[in-house]
Amino acid sequence: MKLKFAVMLAPALALGVLAVSAEAQQHKATRLGNPATRFAKKPPTKADDIRVLLRSDQMKADVAAILNEMGWKGKLEDFDRAVASAEISEIQTAPGTRLPFMASRTKGRAHALVDLLWAGWKPIDAFAFEMDSNCVRYRVVTPKACGNFWMEEKPSTKKTEAVMGPAVGVTAGDVCITQPVHVKITTANAAADGTVQFTLDGQTESMPASAMTEKDLAAYAQPGSHTITVAMQGASPATATFNVKPCPPVCAIAVAPAEIKRKKPFTVDTSASQMAAGVTGSIKSATVEISLDGAVVDTFELAAPNMKRDDVKVKKAGMYTVKATVTDEAGQKSTNTCEASFEVPKPKNPFFIAALFGKERLFQDDGEDYGVGGRCAGEMGIKAGILPEIAEDLELELSIGAKIDFRDGNNSSMFADVALNKIVGRGFLGGGVSFWDLTESDTRAVALLLQGGFDLSEDGMFQFLGEARAPFNQFDNLENNYQFWGGIRIRPWR
Repeated sequence: MKLKFAVMLAPALALGVLAVSAEAQQHKATRLGNPATRFAKKPPTKADDIRVLLRSDQMKADVAAILNEMGWKGKLEDFDRAVASAEISEIQTAPGTRLPFMASRTKGRAHALVDLLWAGWKPIDAFAFEMDSNCVRYRVVTPKACGNFWMEEKPSTKKTEAVMGPAVGVTAGDVCITQPVHVKITTANAAADGTVQFTLDGQTESMPASAMTEKDLAAYAQPGSHTITVAMQGASPATATFNVKPCPPVCAIAVAPAEIKRKKPFTVDTSASQMAAGVTGSIKSATVEISLDGAVVDTFELAAPNMKRDDVKVKKAGMYTVKATVTDEAGQKSTNTCEASFEVPKPKNPFFIAALFGKERLFQDDGEDYGVGGRCAGEMGIKAGILPEIAEDLELELSIGAKIDFRDGNNSSMFADVALNKIVGRGFLGGGVSFWDLTESDTRAVALLLQGGFDLSEDGMFQFLGEARAPFNQFDNLENNYQFWGGIRIRPWR
């Protein structure tokens, strides 16, 4: 029978609850009937529905659990007897009414929402019955919208033989860091000029005794356990312990775009991270760590309010993991797994092709006859080759090409280049050797090659390229022996 009685009290309201959190802290309800929290599959429409609901086998264990949670001093047999035989009437509860508790469910578990404020626009339509247990009169109320219930203590209709002495009680619920602590003090049979001594954390204050006193304590900045002691003359002291819990923020991270390439900027975004429910303040910062195949290659901080960075780059191909930890204004750090992974592919093919326009001036001096094979003309060229990466930020160029002399087509010729290019930001600088005019015996030469360029497109497929050459054997006559041009280099599979 005890379980039968208890199950009845467990039906919790289907509330849209604007809640603060802990059990002894006021909750606010604006609507009833949420399928996730109500106890009746179908809203009760008549008194017999209440009797069937509260006496069903399924509800008995839940009712017992809720009555035990509330510290109810009555007998389950009395409750079950009242459900079976008491007169059940229809009542309304006005908006703004504070209820001592309301039974509810969270993920199927029955529990009590303590100190509930009905903040809906309309009164609650409900069924109610009264009962006596251990010389105390109670009224049990079940809203029609959900089949959940609460119990109110009423003045006893039975006379007591002796007047009870003074009594005092105190309740306080667990809270998060930064969340105020709501304390409720109750007194009974206090003297007209009586006072209550309130002691917390070694500090004591006095306040007038009254039927009920409520106060909000300042929020704590650190987690811990605290005990309240209240004392009143002629009454036994009462205590309540509450815990200040760490409620860390929840980290979230995203990486964009979907395809990330070496040395190209991408975005790391932690702006979707959120504060824990009940914690005052906002996310302050995030620490981001980037690892390649398990080894950390980069770390950086993101600060509010932006909480993201758009210029992150990685240098090598491979599988990367980006992890983040966010910190809130209370100094709490996230503890949830917060990471994203992406793979940077290796270059598919180091091939390139380039088209260039410029000028050459060649009047070689062989020591006897100045101006051997001399020419000065504009020219166009095309070259193709490969640019494999041989070390970090260092590329080897192997290429061959052809030039067309605008003034005399007979002077058109082939050439080949070997060079090393150092990657610098979005550009490069390099140098090497050019085998110039391979098909022209009078101006054929091995020349110094200097070159450089920069990306014209975000993906690096299109680049500006500039080159200059000078024969090694004509360094003492450079004003008459040089070649330079510029144009576009295309790397379709970079």
